[in-house]
Amino acid sequence: MEIWESLLSEHDRKVLSGWKRTPYRLSGLGDHPALVVIDIQKTAVGEDRPIYEQQDRYPLGCGNFAWAAIRKLQKLIPAARAAGIPVIHTCSLTRPELHLPRSDKSSGYSFLNPLSQFQPEVAPEPQDVIIEKQGPSFFFGTPAHQILHHLGVETLLIAGTSTSGCIRASILDAIQYMYRVNVIADCVFDRIELSHKANLFDLWFKYCDLITASDALAFFEKFKAKGTGSKAAPAGG
Repeated sequence: MEIWESLLSEHDRKVLSGWKRTPYRLSGLGDHPALVVIDIQKTAVGEDRPIYEQQDRYPLGCGNFAWAAIRKLQKLIPAARAAGIPVIHTCSLTRPELHLPRSDKSSGYSFLNPLSQFQPEVAPEPQDVIIEKQGPSFFFGTPAHQILHHLGVETLLIAGTSTSGCIRASILDAIQYMYRVNVIADCVFDRIELSHKANLFDLWFKYCDLITASDALAFFEKFKAKGTGSKAAPAGG
């Protein structure tokens, strides 16, 4: 049973029973993927327990929902690297010299606040790409599209937070840039279960494919065995 099943009305079930799903853009895993890990920063994670027990310290955190995803990403991220698949980390980060909102130390996404740092368990390594952003989508106001084009990436496997915010916004931009998009459903998370389930349904219903961490791991292993790697486009090409 899909995680959104309990949210569906009788009307919804009848509509879905006679409906053939056609994603907005050709989906599938393709031959030139990248793993995109969105905003897994300390402020968005917190401790491994329900967030309502720690909202005084991590008001933007996702608690045990985040940690369930992190434990799977601890296997997936190294597997992607080993297969030669680019790993892209994004972070919501506002530097004070930009004079933008959320730049003072009180914001969990300010460069001045230690909580804006990546969660160490899934932090970038030197070979990874890091994209700083100030909006929900990692494409908006960043060189993300140019970087992905230069790396020859055509398919995005999406993980991170939050399903209803930065994940959704990034996917909507990605499909408009004509990427194949796959959400690793058990590696994305949110603070509110309703938001998480409803947005996963919307994304699956309209825009992209949903896969599991096990699916992604199997794909990385097959990709490694094929030895294809990403095709690096020439600079400016």
